[in-house]
Amino acid sequence: RLLPCSMLPASCAPASLLMAPSFSSVGLAWATDDHSLKEAFQCFGEVVEARVITDRETGRSRGFGFVSFASGEDAKSAAENMDGKELAGRNVRVNFANERPS
Repeated sequence: RLLPCSMLPASCAPASLLMAPSFSSVGLAWATDDHSLKEAFQCFGEVVEARVITDRETGRSRGFGFVSFASGEDAKSAAENMDGKELAGRNVRVNFANERPS
């Protein structure tokens, strides 16, 4: 089970304010929303944005989302610690996201 942030080690504290790449979290429960996704990852550092991708027509979650941190070290720590862990009853996969070409 996923531990609440209060039970995680102090090494999960925020660090510097360097922009870091975001990562995707795949396999999210349908009930996971932006707020609960942010809560699940904020114990690893300052979350700049947490967004669950939804279907345009139904508004339902598509089962994946993106999380961006202020620090690259925090993003790396979160990805390493959350990959394969349970979140809202589902095991999530965490992968660093690739920038889309403009």
